[in-house]
Amino acid sequence: MKNLLKLTLVILLLVSCKDTNQSKAMESVLDEVVGKNEDINKKYELLQQELGTKTLLTNEQLLKAFPKTLGSLSLDTDEARITSSETVVGSFGAGAVHLEILDAGAKNVMSAVIPLKMLELNKVTSEYNHTIRYSKKERNGVLTFGTDRDEDTKSDYQSEIRFLYDRRFYVTLEGKSMHVDELWDAIQLTDLNQFKKFNN
Repeated sequence: MKNLLKLTLVILLLVSCKDTNQSKAMESVLDEVVGKNEDINKKYELLQQELGTKTLLTNEQLLKAFPKTLGSLSLDTDEARITSSETVVGSFGAGAVHLEILDAGAKNVMSAVIPLKMLELNKVTSEYNHTIRYSKKERNGVLTFGTDRDEDTKSDYQSEIRFLYDRRFYVTLEGKSMHVDELWDAIQLTDLNQFKKFNN
């Protein structure tokens, strides 16, 4: 919503600029807000096409693939559960880490492609007086999108990482009382290998 407001303001400024130099300056601001993002658009268009051909995993397969441990943290209950949005979820280490995984194939493709594309296009690095910070970082060959929140934001989780695993599974990790780098270090990417086995 904030980006839409910014875009509207930039367009209004662009329209109201009568001076050519002002107009050129506004165009460069507009490019930054909206972006000339052909490479990113193409990347996600191809991903959407690829994922659209996949057959979704069954609930049984999702539950079977869900890890019983993340790094040294054990799953809090005997098994994970499937939500109404067809996401498999579970908590680890007495609620220290929460994991959600969506099979982004077939009808679920847009539920992963849209947020991932928006995260990659995002140029905002912080908001609310720097109490919420955003990052993009490649970790172990995976492009990750992180969010760190200060304790006083009253969020359930202070850190969050989102990424696409094995070009199919949209993963959201959330951590209590830790920042993004600590959250990443708390897990092992190999903990998700069972999902890779189901990715045909």
